[in-house]
Amino acid sequence: MNFLSLLRLPSRIAAILAGFGVVGGIFSSGHAASAFRDAPERYQDVDVKVVQSGPTLLFSDSPEMVYENGILYKDTVEGESRVFFHHVNGMKDARKLSVLIRPLNRMTTITWGCRGIGDPDKSYYISAVKGQRRYFSDYREYWKKARKNALKKERKAGRKGAAAADTPDYSFYNTVPDLPLTTLSKGEYLEILTRGRNMNHAGIRLKPEQLLTGMFDFYTNYPVEVVVMMSNPEDDIEAFSGNGKVLPMDEHPLRGTYRKADLTYLVKNPIQMKWFQSKALCMGGSDDSHFLQGIDRLTGVETQNYGNYGVVYHIKYSVAGEHPVQLGINPWGGDFYGAGMQIVQEQASITNIPHEDKYFGTGYELDDIFMLSPNHKKIDAEFIWSPPGASNLPIRVFWTVNKLENRKKS
Repeated sequence: MNFLSLLRLPSRIAAILAGFGVVGGIFSSGHAASAFRDAPERYQDVDVKVVQSGPTLLFSDSPEMVYENGILYKDTVEGESRVFFHHVNGMKDARKLSVLIRPLNRMTTITWGCRGIGDPDKSYYISAVKGQRRYFSDYREYWKKARKNALKKERKAGRKGAAAADTPDYSFYNTVPDLPLTTLSKGEYLEILTRGRNMNHAGIRLKPEQLLTGMFDFYTNYPVEVVVMMSNPEDDIEAFSGNGKVLPMDEHPLRGTYRKADLTYLVKNPIQMKWFQSKALCMGGSDDSHFLQGIDRLTGVETQNYGNYGVVYHIKYSVAGEHPVQLGINPWGGDFYGAGMQIVQEQASITNIPHEDKYFGTGYELDDIFMLSPNHKKIDAEFIWSPPGASNLPIRVFWTVNKLENRKKS
């Protein structure tokens, strides 16, 4: 998904090539950029259990460069859903990108979850990072509300919370009572990007070569149709959604509907190391068995979400021992720029990845983004991230013990 330069590989190709490196043991390291340090040459892979759960994902990224007006993706969903879109106006004049949602047969209530829509930009990483920070900002606020409500219930019941379920549920639809709602009768519609209700000219205007990328979650009590489209600014989106031309996928079939778009990596053993030891977890390599399998509803073709764009990763781990443990990100597959969040000791913190520079991606850099100090006590933590639009996989998460000073995070 990264086409900033002809010298840069598309993400799924980069993932395939980089995945043939050594995932554990010895890594042939070069020199990291000045703002980072070198990824460890020697490390131990952590043992994990992976659980798949969560919403149905509608993924719209092919064609990525849109050279004519048309329908980019369309499908019908019910219940918990997520949309991830990533499109560039490849035409010579301004166009608008619209995402329309409408009930199929009866009055329907839509409950809105996390939302992260970027701004149109010719610099792809800027749109991607803005969208991710907005998504995780919503996530943090909803998590705080859900946690507060859970504590109230625990105090009322006079007991601590129950053990985590075998199938994780990260949605907030049952734990946050004041999520935004939209009720649509049959024949009504909403343009999601602008929140324009029954506004036939709604959508976000894109200048030539501008990208717009984003992700949002929602829940519906009855079936709805979702339509992603690129059209002229003056076009009636309701009419266009019905009679617009369905555009074919480009050479990268990154489009489709995928079930269970949350992945939880449960690190089985506490991370406890001596000075200068390292442990790692690689995600998104060529041999990764967790790329989502789905179907392109516009053609009936089976597709695979190489890169797992629109998937939210939850890495649950614990640290122990006496030494501070740093969590760092290594962009093993190429250019990477996004955001992530960590939850630990009733606190949720968001950071850019990398946390200072705009992007990184020579394959050697390690950016330390969070630190935990167990001080002879076990500390549970959760690191949450999602593959950003215009970035590459695989990435590696490193846990290291060293004497680097802690850096403040937003």
